[in-house]
Amino acid sequence: MAFSMALATGLFFVSLVAAQSNTPFCDSASGICFQGYTDPELDITIGLVLPDPPTDEFIVQMVAPATYGYTGLSVGGTMADSLLFTLWPNGDDIVLGTRWTSGYVLPEVYTGPQITLLPGSGVNSTYIQATFRCQNCTTWTDGSLGSGDQGGFQLIAYVAQTTTPPDDPADVGSTIIEHNDFDFFGMNLTQAQSTQYSSYVAGGSASTTSAPTTTSLPSSTPAPPSSTSSASGATQTEWGQCGGQGWTGPTTCAAGLTCVGVSPPYYSQCQA
Repeated sequence: MAFSMALATGLFFVSLVAAQSNTPFCDSASGICFQGYTDPELDITIGLVLPDPPTDEFIVQMVAPATYGYTGLSVGGTMADSLLFTLWPNGDDIVLGTRWTSGYVLPEVYTGPQITLLPGSGVNSTYIQATFRCQNCTTWTDGSLGSGDQGGFQLIAYVAQTTTPPDDPADVGSTIIEHNDFDFFGMNLTQAQSTQYSSYVAGGSASTTSAPTTTSLPSSTPAPPSSTSSASGATQTEWGQCGGQGWTGPTTCAAGLTCVGVSPPYYSQCQA
């Protein structure tokens, strides 16, 4: 299956990035402040925040129309040799996973990164919003964030398949067809570093006066994701992992929490 070669056109990158660059915004649902970009035509918002000092992880926010077949993100700026995220709704569930490819063909599931959904994630009648922590995500096969310098410049690419859903929406590794829209923006990674990162990943709500705008799911409060598995065994706390392929830790969530498949069958976590 061939995918668009336009993602590799260097001159196009330069001219486009000159017009589109990161701006600050805060998510009212999670209290996390990002550097990112909102595409007014595709109605997609991408945000990124890194620890200060940088480590091997970051937090991403992806917001897109729930009617899209899927939305994708390349933190390496190109399709090939980059860490890719794919996102789509399956009813009230968020299906979010990582992929990688060495060429312009269907990206396959990429193992290694660990994704944890954070507060503010959900699906409603108009939008899907995923705010998530990605650990072991700054280096990948044949690439790295900011070419190894997390204080430098990074091209961020995003794509949308606006009409056709995955073959199996319940499977994070499902076959998908080529996107029919894409765009880019330039990211200053130094500006994306935050000393409040530790409170963000703890589910805390921190505020700042430097971010001029606030974003959250643009319509009604999202419906809570439905349960995809029943828990048993030791007790896991909120946002902790409770299932997935190869998982040997706790599978029972604390009182009031449900074990939810975030990237079935690879990862589940406890959510209220």
